[in-house]
Parts: sequence; structure tokens; C-alpha cells
Amino acid sequence: MLKLKPFDTLFLGIVLLISIFGLLMVYESSVVYSSDVFGGKYHFLFLQFGWMSIGFVGMFFLSRIDLEIIKKYSPYAFILAILLLGVILFPSTFVPSVYGAKRWFVLNPSPFPLIPFIGRIGFQPSEFAKLASIVFFASFLSSKRIKEMGLWHSIIRFNLLMLSVCGFVFIEPDFTTAFILGFILIVMYFLSNVSLIYFFVAGPILALVATLYAISSEYRRERIQTLLNPESMDKMGAGYHIRQVMIALGSGGFLGLGLGHSRQKYAYLPEVTTDSIFAIIGEEFGFIGTVIVVAAFCALILRGLKIAQKAADPFSSLLAYGVITWIAVQALINLGAMTRMLPLTGVTLPLISYGGSSMIFMLWGLGLVINVSRGNID
Repeated sequence: MLKLKPFDTLFLGIVLLISIFGLLMVYESSVVYSSDVFGGKYHFLFLQFGWMSIGFVGMFFLSRIDLEIIKKYSPYAFILAILLLGVILFPSTFVPSVYGAKRWFVLNPSPFPLIPFIGRIGFQPSEFAKLASIVFFASFLSSKRIKEMGLWHSIIRFNLLMLSVCGFVFIEPDFTTAFILGFILIVMYFLSNVSLIYFFVAGPILALVATLYAISSEYRRERIQTLLNPESMDKMGAGYHIRQVMIALGSGGFLGLGLGHSRQKYAYLPEVTTDSIFAIIGEEFGFIGTVIVVAAFCALILRGLKIAQKAADPFSSLLAYGVITWIAVQALINLGAMTRMLPLTGVTLPLISYGGSSMIFMLWGLGLVINVSRGNID
């Protein structure tokens, strides 16, 4: 029987601590809404525990499988991701339109019966696309083939592949997820030791396109205006969400109101279990609590970067860098929005916010990082 090399237990420990704390906060933030709507305060807790269980089971297997197998089948996963992203763009019973966006594939839509204790099961193909793209591009950018291409040939090939997946996410529409995915892939491209000419050419163009898109619609302009001058916005309209976030964080003070004593979860704060869960953390655990959460993410990211740096081969290194960049950029955007450093974007806090697709695929990605750490720990 093949004996597996030891893995980074510190990295796994940090993942477990953040995830368990997230499960507690999902329960704390959802207890009022869950009781009112579902008649029981444990609804979201049970669901999140179920998603976490699937995530950790997948993490266990992906942390043990031969990475060469992952590399071999990565193109098929990437193609599947694009097919799923394409499917949800077409009208279907299985693809509901939520606030004008088509981001979910529902496995048991009406008139199919609800599943006991769960209801309807759906997942976001864009979350699977993040993981599939990271694995595929780690394989693509570390291959001998790309090194044999000319500079501009490799740049064109990279851009076409990146735009093929980011473009589908963009037209859902989901600009923020498309931006996150594109950012991850560009970081991986940069870390693959290619010429920096790509960034001098593409950087300004991408920045200009993102800026023009950000100001191209009224609701995006309102979000920017809310960030820059919240007092000028309607406190019950565009400025309501960020105002409630600031009230929650301000109410927590230095030590917080105490576990279970949040007032904003009583239907005041929108998206209380997902985008805004950090505000509940600040309200109940205060400044100290938020600092500890940020420190935990910093420890996870730094440990992950160390694993990536010491990886045995370029594929493993890029794979770990991609997953850690995913965690870092998504956490940064969520925390930036909650502290009024960035516009509100609807991005969840990794491993803490409620959500099945995000939790499952992120834990699977972290399982791959643990796999990379085998035999490379100190």
C-alpha cells in the first residue's frame, strides 16, 4: 500500500478553525430569520453543516489523490465548467432568474417536490468554474507547450482561454465574480515567469474597461456614490445597506455586545448570513473579534503562500498560488466592502458566509493545497 507523505497540519487547523467559527456565525446571524420564515432556528445551521460535510469529504479525497491525475483531467473539468456556464444563460425551468441575473442551476425546481429539511437544491456554476479554471490554468501555464510558443502566441492563447470562461460569467451578469476569476488567472500568469510586457500592455486596457463598466449603469454609479459620499444617499434606499453595516460595527465597540446579542440580525441588516456576516461578527465580538478574524485569514494566506513557494513542481506551485489568491482576493473584497473601503459587491466571506457552492468548492480547492503540502512542510 502506498504510504502518503505528511501534510501541513497547521494549514488544515486554520481552515478548520475558520470553518467552525463560520458555522457558529451562520447560526447566530440566521436564527431570527430562520425562525420567522422556516419555523425553526436551526434551518441554516443544518444546511451549512451539510455543505461543510460535503466540502470536507471532498477535501479529504483531493488531499490524497495523485496530482498528476488532477492535471491529466483538468481540461475536461474546464470544458465542463464552460458548458455549465453556457447552459444557465438559456431560459429553462432549472435556471431561475433572480433580480435579472441567471447564476443558479436548480436540481429540483417547481413542480418537482421539495427535499425534506433542505427545500430546493441549486448550485452556482461560477463557483465550480473558479476551481476548474485554477486547476486547468496551473496545468496550461506549467506545460512545456506554452514555453515552446512564441511570446505573443502564448499571450493570445492565454487571453482567449481566460476570456472564454470570464466572458460567460460576465454576461450572467456577474461582473464581480468575473473580475475575481480574471484576477486569479492573471496572478497565476504572472507567477509562471512569463514576460512582464503582457502587464504593461493589458493592465491599462483592463483598468479602463473596468472603470467604464463600473459607471455604465445607474445602480453601479449609486454604489460608488454610496462609498464616496454615503450621507448624500437616501438612507432608506441606496444608502440603507452600508448604513446598517456601519451601525452594526459601531455598536460592537471594542469588545462587542456578546455572542447572541446582535440587534442588526432582527431584520435590519440585509444579506445577514452571506455578504454582511462580518458586520454581525463586529457587532457581537467587537473590534477585537474582527481583528482575530482578519488575523486568521492572514495566517491562512501566509501559510498557503509558503506551501506554494516550497511546492515540488511548477504545476503544484501554481495550483496552490491560484487557490490562495482566490481566498485572499475574495476576503479582501468582502472585508473592504464591510469597512467602506470598497463598494458593496455581493461577495461572500470565504469559509464563514452561508452558501453551499462557495463552501464546497473552496474546501475542495483547499484540499488540493493540502495535497501540495505533502512532503514539503517544516
